[in-house]
Amino acid sequence: MNIQDIRAAKGRLTKSPAFLYEDNEDFLRRYSISEWSEYALWLSRNRFFTRQGLIQLHNAAKGCKKKPLISIIMPVYNPDPSEFKQAIDSLLWQAYPHWELCIADDRSTNMDYLKVLGRLRDRRVKVHLNPVHAGIAGASQYSLQKASGDYVALMDQDDELCPDALFSFVLALQKQDIDYFYSDRDMISPAGGRYMHFMKPGWSPEYLLSFNYTSHFEIYRKSLVMNVGGFRKGYEGSQDYDLVLRATEKCGSIVHHPMVLYNWRQSRNSVASDLTAKSYIFASGVKAVSDTAKRRGLPVKAVAENTELWRGHYRLIWDDAILSNCKLTFLAIGRNAEDACRIIALLKPCTEAFKNCEFLPITSCTADILDVVKTIRHSGPVFFCDSSVTEIVAPALIDMVGYLAIQGVSVVGCKFFDGDNRIFNAGLSISASGKVLFAYRGNPAGDCGYGAVTSVPRNVSAVFPAFWGTTGECLKQNRFADHTTSYFYAAMRYFKETVKSGERIVCVPYMCLKVNTAMLDYHDDLKKFVREWQEEGLSDPYYNPNLTDIFEDFGLHANF
Repeated sequence: MNIQDIRAAKGRLTKSPAFLYEDNEDFLRRYSISEWSEYALWLSRNRFFTRQGLIQLHNAAKGCKKKPLISIIMPVYNPDPSEFKQAIDSLLWQAYPHWELCIADDRSTNMDYLKVLGRLRDRRVKVHLNPVHAGIAGASQYSLQKASGDYVALMDQDDELCPDALFSFVLALQKQDIDYFYSDRDMISPAGGRYMHFMKPGWSPEYLLSFNYTSHFEIYRKSLVMNVGGFRKGYEGSQDYDLVLRATEKCGSIVHHPMVLYNWRQSRNSVASDLTAKSYIFASGVKAVSDTAKRRGLPVKAVAENTELWRGHYRLIWDDAILSNCKLTFLAIGRNAEDACRIIALLKPCTEAFKNCEFLPITSCTADILDVVKTIRHSGPVFFCDSSVTEIVAPALIDMVGYLAIQGVSVVGCKFFDGDNRIFNAGLSISASGKVLFAYRGNPAGDCGYGAVTSVPRNVSAVFPAFWGTTGECLKQNRFADHTTSYFYAAMRYFKETVKSGERIVCVPYMCLKVNTAMLDYHDDLKKFVREWQEEGLSDPYYNPNLTDIFEDFGLHANF
């Protein structure tokens, strides 16, 4: 490595332009090109940029009261010059001008990319030579130490930012202080088109324990990152995941921007293209989640890769030696006494690992349910199971009990199948238009779902109340029911009150039950629930507004 080449490139830089006003808009057209026809339509509506439009955003940025310097952290090692140039160009087209690019070269052996920098005349682009080859975590930390901004953004050497990426953050910053900001993203195919979009949910701490769903695009308050120790050696490839797990534990304000701001490239050797290209990443991911479980005092004995999904997904293995001592109460809500006994017989085999279980047979009369709820004295898990449940397809009660042990989680639900062995739902979503969507209803049982929503525990605003759990402590707050409502509506209202209280609901799809859908009669109750939901001004932060409110497959919103 020749440090003189680095210094020469830096020496050729001159005063930074306020904005790259190029007459040629060819570069901007890339943001609305997709190989997927449906996504191409969405991009043309939402990600079509023009020079004039960006000038307007640039002028709007001038009027912002808060105009922080944003340092882009970019570790590099032998980047492809062509892909690297496109990454740099995407920064030069940013509508918000107050940024610096902190390139940390991790002792590259191929210096061709410096030719790209040599043609620049922009002092915002800064190159720093890492004293030793330290790996991506070490190079990221070196870049962080060189950053002078109040905020730091993470960017890979071959990816691209949309031109309004930094502006979107700064605009959100005008409304509130932000410690951590993340956006939606898509991918750049080998052919150069945009596809594989990921419209993410709002802040979902339990979802994050399954995989790094927030990755790309992320901006942190720099002082927060420094206070938690920055990027840690030994987590190569998952250093960003390790950081977000630690940093968000200390955050006061987390903001999700529901728009694609980042394009993740599928280059030849990238993880986006080939999940076997850098297998050490996933060992680091296991380590990051394991550390998190220990740090938070969760009753977890191990973390494993979720082999039923594509790589980069993880599963908590709960400590049965600890959880088996919990007292569990089951309310078997039958049509009559005989049906309640049937439910108890159905549930007992999946409770054998637990030492202290009580089963309370009860009718579906809400007044009776409420009377029984009032008799529960312990603060541990309490489960409700109604008469529509016909079979335990996959017993994973310990996972539901485990997630209830997480501070802030007050309700857990599961995945349901119908009589044809198709998904009935894996959690419920409430769209902005007021429709209750049953996640992946009617899809094959093995469908993993968009963002693995049918396959990993995730935060939701409601679960289907045929089988669900809460805690005796939460029930003591008298949020469950009154004597005038149906059981279904009482449960849905309980979920609504849980959301309003700031506590969280988790759908745990490892636990799978089959229901007799012919027995279900909930449509009037759902209408009543939605009416109250809207009257109280509530919204579902876990269902991205770019997703459909017509179908239940997490496809793009039809109104594009």
